[in-house]
Amino acid sequence: MTSPAQNGLVSTYDVVVAGAGVGGVCAAIAAARTGCRVALLESAKEIGGTGVHSPVGLVCTWFDKTGRYINRGIFEELLPYLYVPDSLGRGVIQTYDEHELKQGYLRLLDAEPTLDVVTSSAVTAVEGDGGTIRTVTTADGRRYAARVFIDSTADGNLAAAAGAEFQQGREADGKLQPSTLTFRVDDVDFTAFGMDPAQPDWARWDNLHLIEDALLPLYRKLRETNGTSNPRENVLCFPDRKGRSLLFNQTRIANVDPTDADNMRRAMEEGRKQINEFWEAVRHHPAFAKARITISERLGVREGRRIVGDYMLTAEDCLGETKFDDMVVACGYALDIHDPTGTAATSIREIPGKGYYHIPYRCLMAKGFSNLLLGSRCISGTHEAHSSYRVIPPVSAIGQTAGVAAALCVRLQLEDVRDVSASWIRHELREAGQFVEGECVKAPDQLTTAPVCHLR
Repeated sequence: MTSPAQNGLVSTYDVVVAGAGVGGVCAAIAAARTGCRVALLESAKEIGGTGVHSPVGLVCTWFDKTGRYINRGIFEELLPYLYVPDSLGRGVIQTYDEHELKQGYLRLLDAEPTLDVVTSSAVTAVEGDGGTIRTVTTADGRRYAARVFIDSTADGNLAAAAGAEFQQGREADGKLQPSTLTFRVDDVDFTAFGMDPAQPDWARWDNLHLIEDALLPLYRKLRETNGTSNPRENVLCFPDRKGRSLLFNQTRIANVDPTDADNMRRAMEEGRKQINEFWEAVRHHPAFAKARITISERLGVREGRRIVGDYMLTAEDCLGETKFDDMVVACGYALDIHDPTGTAATSIREIPGKGYYHIPYRCLMAKGFSNLLLGSRCISGTHEAHSSYRVIPPVSAIGQTAGVAAALCVRLQLEDVRDVSASWIRHELREAGQFVEGECVKAPDQLTTAPVCHLR
């Protein structure tokens, strides 16, 4: 972080959010709905992030062991069909369409008159002093000032540019989970797999083996003849809700550093190679007689930077269902670690007991910074904990929480995001339909005394 520049035009907002994936979209909308002036900066030409541009189709857990929804709020507005009564009890594979998700993002963003979306605007520099960010500069040279900044990039790009401490990979050797390049196969004849999309609840988990039973022998033959560099041992794909396509999460690309552009280009080439090898091996199956294949435009990166915050969530916290006084987000997804070498089987450890754990507000505070919040998978947690909360439902809740906290900080004219009480945040989240646990207290309209700093 450098000293503030003395010249150049600056666009001034209450809140600036970097990254327009699910976390950034939810953060920007949550802040804008309070009346804050918000700028949402996205490095790519289009918004959407991983969920749109490198989708896996499957919606990972947003409920507990009893079927109670623990990620709601803005996410429910984006994918309302996930919340149809008894939809979980029928064993249906819950998937989403990335085009519908993007349209949902645009619909909610367009509804906010105080929110500006600026694409092709990667944050390249951060200016400030004493742990307070004053402005950020984007690749096109534009500068943005705000009271509070939210880093909702998947890899903590804004925070890293500001000089925040971060970690990458597992503790032992720094290796990250492998990446994937997904692809969609349209015009699939599911009857050739023994599945009938005309029947209700046809896409059930107990039917998924029909697809794998058909394709796995073909893939194994490919591997046995050294016809592919892909180390994945199985076939992984999910049907869409309308019975027209399969979305494959089939590739496995190790040693990918999402902060290295040359490395990412190499990984994309390897991903396309693995897809072409796989498709050549299976394309003659009758289910694909009229099929068309579309490769995702971006690499699906499971892990990047993890910004160090005031508290670092651990695997023990997740598996032990630790309860925090400053709880602001719940997560019910398993610890899902794809072996960083790409050769061993994926390790999945379900959350025991009630099936969910708390994420405390302190994990959303970048250590050493007074006005920087984390609003995506880049929050403060270990390699193992990150493998759980990195998926869309909890990231949506993390983003919404960061937006609410930022708006409260602006409204009450606080100097430090730590002065925002978690009980105030929970109250606002609950009012917005989000799931929370713990005392909920309405924040005052204005502070007449110095704020109490909770759990620094």
